[in-house]
Amino acid sequence: MNITDRRKQILDVLAAEGEINTTVLAERLGVTGATLRTDIRELEREGAIVRFHGGIRLPRRMPSYSGENYMVRAVTHVDLKNQIGKTAADLVTDGMTIFMDASSTTFHMIPFLQSRKNVTVVTNGLHTAMELQRCSNFKSVIILGGMLRPHSGAIEGLSCKEMIGRLSADLYFVSGNGFSPESGLSGDNFYELELKRLCAERAKKIVALIDSTKLGTDSASSFIPANKIDYLITDSGASEESVNRCRENGLNVIVAEA
Repeated sequence: MNITDRRKQILDVLAAEGEINTTVLAERLGVTGATLRTDIRELEREGAIVRFHGGIRLPRRMPSYSGENYMVRAVTHVDLKNQIGKTAADLVTDGMTIFMDASSTTFHMIPFLQSRKNVTVVTNGLHTAMELQRCSNFKSVIILGGMLRPHSGAIEGLSCKEMIGRLSADLYFVSGNGFSPESGLSGDNFYELELKRLCAERAKKIVALIDSTKLGTDSASSFIPANKIDYLITDSGASEESVNRCRENGLNVIVAEA
């Protein structure tokens, strides 16, 4: 069981039971106390759980930043994101330079990229960069410099913009809070969205990764119009109506297999 799946299972247990003793949880997951303590520490830091003497529980209320909370997003709709990640990775060939945004959806590409050789990855995602560095096959991993946004793992700011201006990529893998043929990709963090626009301008092709729960929805601000997107990858949960509507608007839609 990988880190993301294990932490999702912890949250699933808490969703079903409310709270649990950590010793019982370690036995149930079949992990050591040290491993579980690391998971708990990270989940608590992200605001996804509350720790008390001898156990953990869910927060009484999710924090106001839960929409930006990377850990919460990372363990949500994991099966769908894995479908998308595997299909997206198939577009990457040896020797490419790719941009990856800081989204939890692009993060799920990483296990499927490990057979690629001499790939250069540019990202503003701290979690993404940390996971990529565990793999030895990448030519280099370039982190865009700037200010780290709390709880999201995204780096943003003027320094990022300056770096992007000196870089280019074959493909840009990017997600958002929503997508519709009319509005394209949309989100709600204006600073990060400006960064995504700049990455899109510096990439030869744009690949939008949108799980079926976001397809056909719009968020606060559009940042990449639909006609600029070369591939839109969604999962098998997408309705035939939503997919056809995108294709009727000229989008190259790839539906990942379950």
